[in-house]
Amino acid sequence: MIKENSFAFILNPVSSGGKSLKFWKSFEPLLHRYKLEFICKTTKKSGDAIALAQEAIGEGYRKIIAVGGDGTLHQVANGILLQNDIDSKEISIGLIPMGTGNDFGNYWKLPKRNEQIIELIQKNKTVFQDVISVNFISENKMAFIISMGGCGFDSHVAVKAHNQKMNGNGGKLVYLRCLATSLFGYRAQKVFLKIDEETISGKIFSVAIGNNHSNGGGIKQCPEASMTDGKLNITVMGDISIPQILLNLKGLFTGGFTKHYKVKTFVATKAIIKCEGENILELDGEPYFNLPAEVEIIPSCLKVIIP
Repeated sequence: MIKENSFAFILNPVSSGGKSLKFWKSFEPLLHRYKLEFICKTTKKSGDAIALAQEAIGEGYRKIIAVGGDGTLHQVANGILLQNDIDSKEISIGLIPMGTGNDFGNYWKLPKRNEQIIELIQKNKTVFQDVISVNFISENKMAFIISMGGCGFDSHVAVKAHNQKMNGNGGKLVYLRCLATSLFGYRAQKVFLKIDEETISGKIFSVAIGNNHSNGGGIKQCPEASMTDGKLNITVMGDISIPQILLNLKGLFTGGFTKHYKVKTFVATKAIIKCEGENILELDGEPYFNLPAEVEIIPSCLKVIIP
């Protein structure tokens, strides 16, 4: 039975060091006060949100809201997109942004205050946004980027931050510490890229695969990216030195660093990525392994609840 007027919340209780659980304890009574029909499914370990989203779909829910960070949203959205029982366009996904970076929430200007969130879900205004499909060629495994992904430095930091979260250490300061230690310890990797018909090969510091323009809490790696333009944005940072990065710190948050002579930007439909060093690709901050992978823009396939 389809539950048209009910909501399924997928709660990550450890997001941003427990911020989301603290929020939920104050928010749940408000849902009862407004007489909104809902269930709450709570994750217990990494990856649970995919299965919980699919479980909610099987139970008839067509409005699914992630409570957590961009990683929680990534898993819930993948749960929707990877199942074949219901057309993904019939399912609305929302996010209550309780993570460290909240780049998805910042893009769509999602509210964080209780009353504004209630108003948001009651109105149920939606937009269809693009996603980026990721086909891990050697495994024949599929996943989706909702906001931004990458390899090289980006995935190196993502693994460190993920390991910290698995040990119960989350939050902005933990992420910044992972970022700083990676910055001074990471070295460019040999990467092969085929972006549409153009080929790039050599030592590369990072590759950003953008649907959103920002990641990492406002770092504009793909400043021209849009989630609704049907285009795949890729920024390739070559073998750049740490002093050069530090000199361009401001540009990382304005997008100006893309003018550096060792940085190239591309607008494409698909790309193939191989790496001879760290065999890792991060998707929305979640680490995945076993490159090579083919990425491709899939226009207007995820129905997102927005203000």
